[in-house]
Amino acid sequence: MIRNKVVLLLLSLIMIFVVAGCSGNNNKNNETAPTASTGTEGDKEQGTPEASQNKEPVKLSFYYSNVPLKTEGRQTDEVMQELEKRLGVEIDFVNQNADRFKLMMASRELPDIMVVFDQDYKQLIEGDLILPLDDLIQSKGKDISKNEEALDYYRKYVSSDTGKLFLLPMQVGATKEMVAKVPYADYGAGYLTRWDYYKELNFPEIKSSDDLLNVLKAMQQKHPTTANGKKVYGVSSFVDKAGWGLWPFYIQMSLSQGYMEGAGNYLIDAENNFYNFLANDKGAFWDSMKFFFKANQMGLLDPESFIQNLDQYQNKQTNLQVLSGIGAWWQAGANEALASIPDAGFVTIPVEDHYVYKTNVSVIGKAGRAFAIAKNSKNPEKAMEVLNYLYSNEGMNLLSRGIQGKQWDIVDNKAAFTESFLKARVNVEEAEKIGVTKYALINGLSDYTVNSDEGVAFDLNSEASIKSAEWKNYQLDFAKHYGGDYPGDAIEKMADQGKIKISLFDTSGGVAVGTPPDDIKRIDDSIKDYMWKAMPKVVLAKSEADYATEQANIIKELNKLGLDKSKEYWDKVWQQSIDRVKK
Repeated sequence: MIRNKVVLLLLSLIMIFVVAGCSGNNNKNNETAPTASTGTEGDKEQGTPEASQNKEPVKLSFYYSNVPLKTEGRQTDEVMQELEKRLGVEIDFVNQNADRFKLMMASRELPDIMVVFDQDYKQLIEGDLILPLDDLIQSKGKDISKNEEALDYYRKYVSSDTGKLFLLPMQVGATKEMVAKVPYADYGAGYLTRWDYYKELNFPEIKSSDDLLNVLKAMQQKHPTTANGKKVYGVSSFVDKAGWGLWPFYIQMSLSQGYMEGAGNYLIDAENNFYNFLANDKGAFWDSMKFFFKANQMGLLDPESFIQNLDQYQNKQTNLQVLSGIGAWWQAGANEALASIPDAGFVTIPVEDHYVYKTNVSVIGKAGRAFAIAKNSKNPEKAMEVLNYLYSNEGMNLLSRGIQGKQWDIVDNKAAFTESFLKARVNVEEAEKIGVTKYALINGLSDYTVNSDEGVAFDLNSEASIKSAEWKNYQLDFAKHYGGDYPGDAIEKMADQGKIKISLFDTSGGVAVGTPPDDIKRIDDSIKDYMWKAMPKVVLAKSEADYATEQANIIKELNKLGLDKSKEYWDKVWQQSIDRVKK
C-alpha cells in the first residue's frame, strides 16, 4: 500500500506551525462559535442542510486514517464541533488499526464512513461489505460529482472490474506544478536531529549517512544520558507489522535517495521509475540495513528497536532519549520538552547532494487509500452528505482554514488567517482546541486546489503567513546557518544553489496497482513475516563478514519464498498503472 505516511506535506507544515500535537494528531476542547455558512448555494443545499437544524443529530461512525487521533470517539475541537453543527451529525471516530479492521470485516459490522487502504479494496468490494456509490452521489454528492475524471478512473480501474464506483478518491485535484512554487514553513521528514547539539559540535559536515552517524556518536559522547539518568541513543525505530510495516526501517534512506514507498515492496521516484527494494542487495532498503548495522556497531542503536511499538518509540522521543527522528510529527513532544532550552529543537538536516522530501500529490486522488460507506450503515444518505461536505468549498475552508471570522477571513478581498489565530496556534494547547488542519488526512480535495468562489487555493500557509509566525530561536538559527529567513526558505535556497534536491511526487501512477491475487498475496505475506525475523539478524550481526553472510542468506531465502514470482507480477501491474495515467 502506498503509505505516504504522513501526507508528509501537510504534517510537516502542521508541525512547524505547531498546529498538530504529537504524532500529527490532535484532540481539541473548546466551545464552538456560531457562524454563517460561507459556501455556494450548492454547498448550502448539501453541505449545511437547513432541515437538520431542528432535528436530533444523526450518529455516525468514521474509521479514521493511518496517523491516529490522540483519542477516539467524539472530537471536541472547534472545527469538528462546527462541522457537526452544520451537518446535524455526531461523529464517533475510530482510529485505523489493521488487525481490528480484519475483525470488523469478518463480523460484517463496519463503521459508517471509512478511510480504507488498497490491500482491502478487493475484499470490501467482492465481499459485498461496502455500498456502490453512484446513486448516492447523484442525490447527495453534488460536490463530489465535480471530480469527474477521478471518479471515472476509479470506476474503471479501482472497482474490482465491476465498473461501479465503490471507492471515492481522496485529496483530489493537485498537480506537481501547483505545489512546486508553494513556499514551505519547513521540511519535516528525513533525518532529524537536535539543533543545539549540532551547533555545540560546530556544525560538522554531513554529506552521507556515515557522516550523520559520526555526528550522532559525537552527540551521544557529550550527552550519554538524559537529565533523569536514562541512556541516550542515536538511532531508534519501532515495530508495527499491521500498520506501518517495514516503513520506519527504510524511509529515511529512501527519501534521501529521491524515492517514496509504493505497493508490493516497491519504491518509486518522481519520474515514475520503480524497483522492488528487496529484490537485490542494492538500493535504499539495504542501505538502510547497513545504516542500522553501523549504528549498532557504534553503540548508537536503541536495542528495543525491533520489539517496541510506536507509542514506546514516541515516548522515548518525548523523553529525549533519542538523538534522531524520522518525521516532525513524532518530534512534537520532544520539541515541547526542549522549549525552555535556547536553540534546542529537532530539525531536518539537509544532507548535501541528497534529496529533501516536499510532498506527493495526485489529480486523481491519494494513491493507496480511499473513502467508502459500509453496507451495514443505517444512514448511508447522511454518510454521503458528510463525505460530500469534505469536497465542498465550505467544507474544505472549514477543515483547512477553520471558522471564517475566527481563524480566517477575507481581508482586502483576499482570504487570510487572522492575527489572533496565528498567535494562538503557536501554543500547542491552544492549537489543539481549534483543530485547523487536524483533519488534513480526510480532505476530499487537496488543499492546494483552488476554491472556485475565491480563485485562490484553500491552503493559506503562504509566504506572508509563514513570515508572521512566531519562530522559535532554534528555527531561526537553523535558517540563518543555511542562508534563509525561516527553515523552509533555507532548504529551498539550498536547492536553488544546487546543494540539495527537493523531491515532489505525483502518485497517480500508484492509484490503480490494485490488490494482488491470492497466490501473490500469500507470497508477499510470507515475505513480510520472514523479514521481521530476518532484519534483526542482519542489523545485529557481529561483524562486516557476518553482515554479508546474513544478507546473502536473506536474499536466498526470499527467492525460495517466491520473491521472483511476486516481482514479476508487481513489475507488470506497476507499469500498467503508470501507463494508464500517462494516457
